[in-house]
Amino acid sequence: MAKFNYLKVNERYWDANSDLYHDAHPEHFDASRHPSWGIWHLPESDLRIFTDELPPGSRILDLGCGIGHDTVGFARAGFRAFGVELSSGQLSHAITDGVGGFVQAAAERLPFRSETFDAAFCDHGAFGFSPPLPLPLLREAHRVLRPGGVLGLCTYSPLLQMCFDNRTGTVGEQLSNPYGDAKVKYSGDVVVFHSTHAQWIDMFRSCGFSVERLVEPTAPAGGDTYFQESLDRSWAEKWPAEVLWKVRKL
Repeated sequence: MAKFNYLKVNERYWDANSDLYHDAHPEHFDASRHPSWGIWHLPESDLRIFTDELPPGSRILDLGCGIGHDTVGFARAGFRAFGVELSSGQLSHAITDGVGGFVQAAAERLPFRSETFDAAFCDHGAFGFSPPLPLPLLREAHRVLRPGGVLGLCTYSPLLQMCFDNRTGTVGEQLSNPYGDAKVKYSGDVVVFHSTHAQWIDMFRSCGFSVERLVEPTAPAGGDTYFQESLDRSWAEKWPAEVLWKVRKL
């Protein structure tokens, strides 16, 4: 996968499907739900990945921002927030209220000087669609963060990946894939990449990050359902469908 132009494949997919995707997810335009984390929109005010340590005015970068719903959410919370997005189709829906700016670019090649940002985050954004090795995206995130800067990263859990049935496109209650199998088909040629906890820790350390926190959130019982694709809410109430990492640049 890494040997062909996965960036062009991803860009074509999101350009072609951004209208349909956002029609299916009106919650992205609901300002009261952001900033938040994961497919169940767990509030930053509860998880406090950045809130307890970053003062108002801190510069924060959204890696693979989509329409920028969380970029704007952090801007409204007092941060100087910027978003990077590969797809012009996604950016055509961008919410610009209070945001420092949006840039169309690959997150693997960020158009910013080194040590520009106090924090960066990716909530099911660029990291999910970028091959984990040879770590181009993680190295770029490290480069643009100041020393001591924080990276927040939310992605699908290894358990969900093991329970994903490629034949039906659904998540079930039995293991369907080997542990550590890194790829799951999303649509057409687009691939979502996954890593185990051990693999993430090795990658963070090799790029100069220290791990400070790992959250394995489950869906709040009885809450609203925003995610309409392949994941059954009852599954996600029992087992963690996602992992949320907080790491710091050494």
